[in-house]
This record gives sequence, C-alpha cells and structure tokens, in this order.
Amino acid sequence: MAQKKLALPPGVSVIRQGKAYVIFRDGHEAIGGVIVSETTQGNTQLQPYMNVDASDNKAVIAFVAQQMTDALLQHQAQKPLNEQLPIFTENVPDNVQVIENKSFPCSRCNSIIAKLIFVPEAATASALLAMAQKLELDAFVSPYPVWLIGAPDSQNDDIAQHLTLQIAPVKGEVYWQHPDHMNQRLIELDIEHRCTHHHGVNLKKDLH
Repeated sequence: MAQKKLALPPGVSVIRQGKAYVIFRDGHEAIGGVIVSETTQGNTQLQPYMNVDASDNKAVIAFVAQQMTDALLQHQAQKPLNEQLPIFTENVPDNVQVIENKSFPCSRCNSIIAKLIFVPEAATASALLAMAQKLELDAFVSPYPVWLIGAPDSQNDDIAQHLTLQIAPVKGEVYWQHPDHMNQRLIELDIEHRCTHHHGVNLKKDLH
C-alpha cells in the first residue's frame, strides 16, 4: 500500500489485519473495511465491505475505500512495469465477491480518471441493474466515471456489443456498446483531464 496518510472523519480509524484494512468507529466498533485481493487477470483490487448497514457507515467506508484505491493505483502506476506485482490474499470473507475491474490513470499525473467493472454474468438489463445495487458501496463517493460492463450480445469480438451501465458519479441507463466506443471515451476522458488540470496541453494535437 502506498504510504499516503488517509483523511479520516473524526472518531474513525483504520487498522490493518492481515490483508484486510478494518475500519473502526470510536476505536472499538468495526463497521466494515477493505479487502486487498488479486483478480484472475493478475490485477490488484480493493474490495470494500460493510458490517453494519447504516447510511452513515456506508459513506465512511466508501470514502476510505476511495482514498485507498486511488492511492494504491497511483503508486502502482509510478513503478516500472516489472515491479508492478499483484497482491494476493486467500483471506476473503465468504460474503465478499471478488469482481474483475480496471482503473485508468491520467497519462500525465496518474490520477484515476475512470473505472470499468466487468460482470459478464449479467446478460440482461435487470441483472446489470441488480449488480449495480450490489456495487453501490464501491461507487458511492467516486469523483470519476465508473461503468459496469456486462455480457456481450455475440461471441464474435469484432461485432459484439456489451451491456453497459454508468453507476458513478451519476447513475445512467443500461445500453449496448462496442468496446471500441468505450476505448474512445476513455481516451477523451484522459485528454479532458490533462486539458483541465495541466497547462501546456494542445487539445487539437492530442485529438489526432
């Protein structure tokens, strides 16, 4: 984990227990935490979970998880490729589902600009909306776009479109989209971020 101090609300603390980072209220009530795990793709991900179902706890856990995720990804992006090793844990609670996801950092400053969460088992709009409810905690305080990518409508990758749903920072409608269109959107987000946050970026040059 990158050595970056978390900005915690009053009365909230985070203690590492194995591969989990447990979040406490008032030093004794464990309200949830974040599990560090490895996907089948070899990517490190942080999976938040909640012990007590209350809206104030949800906000705290999501806030902490968002900071940890962004700090880890920015830290990893600064390393040489041969040092970007995944973290693996077998200590994942039975009620925690590890889901494939990929975050995209700005090509200049490594700030996270978007995230895709892959749920290929979601083959219908209703199934994708149900998964969005399960992942509400992940996207609760996300300042950047987060999309769910569901099942394709064809086994032919050249023409297949995937069920797609944006769940953060605002929730949209389910639609079908080809991966090439999503890739173009990610490129546009990168350019927009650099133009907004960095001086000396030539928008017309970057678009070609």
